[in-house]
Amino acid sequence: MRPLLRAVPPAPWALAADGGALHAAVFGGDLERLALATSALGLGLAVTAGAGRVSADADGLARLEAELRRRGSPLAEPLARYLAPVARWHAGGRELPLDAPVVMGIVNLTDDSFSGDGVGASAEAALKRAEALRAAGADVIDVGAETARASRPQLEARAEAAIVAPVVAVLAREGHLVSIDTYKREAAEAAIAAGAAIVNDISGLTLGTGAAEAAIAGGAGYVLNYSYTVPKRRPDPIPRHDDVVAGTVAWMAERLARLEAAGLPRERIAIDPGIAFGKSHDEDLQTLRRLAELRTAGQPLLLAHSRKHYIGSVSGAGPEERDLETHVTSALAWAGGARIFRVHDVAGARRALAMAAAIVSAAPGDHAPDASSWPWAANATAPEAVAGGALIAPPPGQRW
Repeated sequence: MRPLLRAVPPAPWALAADGGALHAAVFGGDLERLALATSALGLGLAVTAGAGRVSADADGLARLEAELRRRGSPLAEPLARYLAPVARWHAGGRELPLDAPVVMGIVNLTDDSFSGDGVGASAEAALKRAEALRAAGADVIDVGAETARASRPQLEARAEAAIVAPVVAVLAREGHLVSIDTYKREAAEAAIAAGAAIVNDISGLTLGTGAAEAAIAGGAGYVLNYSYTVPKRRPDPIPRHDDVVAGTVAWMAERLARLEAAGLPRERIAIDPGIAFGKSHDEDLQTLRRLAELRTAGQPLLLAHSRKHYIGSVSGAGPEERDLETHVTSALAWAGGARIFRVHDVAGARRALAMAAAIVSAAPGDHAPDASSWPWAANATAPEAVAGGALIAPPPGQRW
């Protein structure tokens, strides 16, 4: 499956060194009008195996988008989306800015969670867990009553709704921004009625648009998760991906068009590349390596990677011992463009992402010393500063 557009943005460190760093835009159709547009603008075009590649800075791509639109090319719309990404994720009347990490803490209302952290169906236990996650820095609490493990039974929709609704109601009453992890319309509707603001649908529309329609009707945000097949079913035969990332970009474009046609505004949709959903662990790693290409859609990028089995394939660690590798992945994914992180260890994620954001995204001077943090007294010489200690104590949050 070839997408109309697959964009490869410059790495953030390239942009830090050169604001005019080049983006690679790979177009999968309408090459005749693309050739005319690039020729008119003096942009280079390389055509290989039926795909056209344009390398240009952001201004050059903006000029190309306008020229393609003038010529009536279908390539203009995906390019416009890429150039104007959603900056704030809308969810149930709330807006989550994406210039800083958004952390989702996980509350599993199960006894069979793969990571061993299920709290069961008790609202009291769920609230205790949610309060700890909020204290650790969680922005969103993601509540689920059915494990995604294919080896565990599927809950009947009404039974799932009966479990999640009272828990969501308690969390919402205590001021938590709640996401409901479900692919069943009845459970999504019950959770939204109880106060949930986000529907985290792992089905990727493979079972229809029921959960998405619940989000549309309830004004909730929605997570579109890449899924090769329906939930709880192992793919048979084994999936074969010619290019797993290009295929995911195309898959997302098709599903996003369906969601928006159904009435879900793009500001309410986040996309999840579906780590562990129909890909080998090697393909999960390829997806993480090329995560920046998922920014083609211009949608908020959510990563649900915490403690998953691709980590075990690399480190050999068991599910309950994978937080370190999860945080390494989160930091690298921030550089790739992920902005929403669904994790078990919220405190560790906050620390890792704060460091990643400081290195990758902070502007020069954001962490510079100022008059209150610089240690040397006026006119102090170097020997005075080190003999017996500095003339003033190191300030809190020192910046030297």
